[in-house]
Amino acid sequence: MQNVMMYIGYAAGAVFVLLGLGILFTNLIPSYLPVQFKVMMGVVLILYGLFRIISTLFKNKRNDEEN
Repeated sequence: MQNVMMYIGYAAGAVFVLLGLGILFTNLIPSYLPVQFKVMMGVVLILYGLFRIISTLFKNKRNDEEN
């Protein structure tokens, strides 16, 4: 069960990073919204994805040290 949660954490982080990159560099957000909104949403999603990946990594290391 622990391994499944680890993979879900990494996958969720990767999805958020890819979605953020998609928002920044493609037309996923309609053109009638301001460019600043597009940049803000892309950066926030990328940072949240990196946070998920790093927190999953540290949690996995801590669990390995306990066992």
